[in-house]
Amino acid sequence: MINHLKNILFFYSSFSGKSGRIEFGIYFLIYSILQIIMIDLYSRINLDNEEILNLFYVDLILLLQFIPMQAVATRRLRDLNINTTLIIINFIPIISLIFKIYLAVAKPKPSLDHSDLYKR
Repeated sequence: MINHLKNILFFYSSFSGKSGRIEFGIYFLIYSILQIIMIDLYSRINLDNEEILNLFYVDLILLLQFIPMQAVATRRLRDLNINTTLIIINFIPIISLIFKIYLAVAKPKPSLDHSDLYKR
C-alpha cells in the first residue's frame, strides 16, 4: 500500500512504467469525486453575481486532473498489455467513462513464457 501511495504522490504525471488496479482505482476514485464537485460548482454558476468564480474553479479542477488521469490510464494500458494509443478513447465523453471502468476492473493477461513450451 505504501508503494501505491508513493507512486500517486511522486509519479502522478509519469507516462512510463506500469500501474496496477489498486493504483488506477485510487486515481479513478479521486477523479470521480472531483467530477462530482465540478458538476456541483458548474450548476451554481450565475453570471450576474460572484458565483462566476465557480467557472474558474471548474476549469482549475479540470486542468489539475487531466494530466494525472491520462498518465495513469497510459500506465494501466501498458500493464494490461494493450496498445497505449487507445488512450484516445479518453476524449470521447460517454465512452471514456466505460473505458475507465474497464481499466479499473480488468485483470492483466498472463504473459506467455516461451520457455514453458519447450519443457517436456
